[in-house]
Amino acid sequence: MGDDRQRIARRTVLTGTALGAAALAVAPAQAAQAARSASSAREAGPGAARPRPRGKVTARPLANADGSHPLVLLRDVSRSGQVLGMLDLGDGAADRWPDAVWADGTVTVLQSPVAGASCNAVSVNDLGQAAGDHVVAGRQTATVWTGGEPRVLDIGTLYSTATAVNNLGQVAVRGWNEQGGETATWNTVCLVDGDTVTTVTPPASANGMGLHAQGVDDSGGVLVVGFRPQSGDRAAFLWRDGAVVADFSHIDGYPSYFGLQGVAGPNTRGDVAGDYYPAVSGGGPLPRGFLWAAGALHDVPGLGGGNAMVTLFGGRPLNDLGDVVGCTDLGSGVRHPFLLSGGSSTDLGTLGGTSAHPVAVNNRREVAGDSTLSDGTTRAFLWRSGGTTAITPPQGYATTSAFGLTEQGQVIGQAVTADGSAAGYFAWTVA
Repeated sequence: MGDDRQRIARRTVLTGTALGAAALAVAPAQAAQAARSASSAREAGPGAARPRPRGKVTARPLANADGSHPLVLLRDVSRSGQVLGMLDLGDGAADRWPDAVWADGTVTVLQSPVAGASCNAVSVNDLGQAAGDHVVAGRQTATVWTGGEPRVLDIGTLYSTATAVNNLGQVAVRGWNEQGGETATWNTVCLVDGDTVTTVTPPASANGMGLHAQGVDDSGGVLVVGFRPQSGDRAAFLWRDGAVVADFSHIDGYPSYFGLQGVAGPNTRGDVAGDYYPAVSGGGPLPRGFLWAAGALHDVPGLGGGNAMVTLFGGRPLNDLGDVVGCTDLGSGVRHPFLLSGGSSTDLGTLGGTSAHPVAVNNRREVAGDSTLSDGTTRAFLWRSGGTTAITPPQGYATTSAFGLTEQGQVIGQAVTADGSAAGYFAWTVA
């Protein structure tokens, strides 16, 4: 088993391409209005008062109620609190490192469709369905699990893997026919709905690129990112009902290599957030954020109208209301997280250190993330209604970090010992 199966894995947002000038032109008036409202919003900026820790924190291990089968790695968290991860069943087990779904104190192991196959799931929906693949003799085949039971998905390619599943059970699948390492082109992305397989046709900006379906919303919209092997060319687009509805590949007219850095979403209503480097002269570009909603592209400026990094730390930076979280580099090693809601940006501050970043925002406008303390150590935090609570480590651990956030306000994450030799995984509730 490779080392990647034995260490903490933070869900990352694959880098895509910059939003194009054509995309920016979709709604210039709306984008300008969003920029103006954000600039005049209540932004605390570098001198913001530091939030004070508050609230009682309760830690619940991500294991069965009796303590058995604790998760040893995290892969995904759904809004309803379904947690996808990996187990370590110990030496002698037929599959020592199976994937599993934790929900409310119960761990469900994902069964293999073929004896001896290894299973790798990457996405979980609010019903606990997981998507990924199983591997036999080096061949990956897309698989979806319901209640731990597998269903193999055939899209007609030699290799395939499921990368996302929505709450209707629709699955985004990537397929390819040749193994070529870094030079391989993943030539097919499909949406599987029951027995119906629909191929996603990319825009011209993504022709010849390797494609990866990053997410699928509850209307069957698929967010796809692409890259050209051994080059800096990247692309990203949203596809729905047989057509590309938004192409984010050349934002602000900048070449894709310098433009779009990442995309996140789509949320349940099909919004997409991301960040990019705009075309500027002199001094190099500063990252900016964007929100694509209801057919219009909006600017997401950082604190004080400055730089904004939305997808840098992965997670779920966009909720179903169109609120976006990100962070602004304020210089001299100082980085603050922000929440953009209703055109107003709020500085979330830190827990006493110089740097903090958000990981996720839910529909209650609560934000989970990580912050340094004054001594340089790290704590996960939960921000709600203007106050921040530090997620204190359970006994025996020294630091905490956030991985996800549920609609119930539970922070999902890990705690690590002072020497880094052991980690535990928890659902934290803040009273």
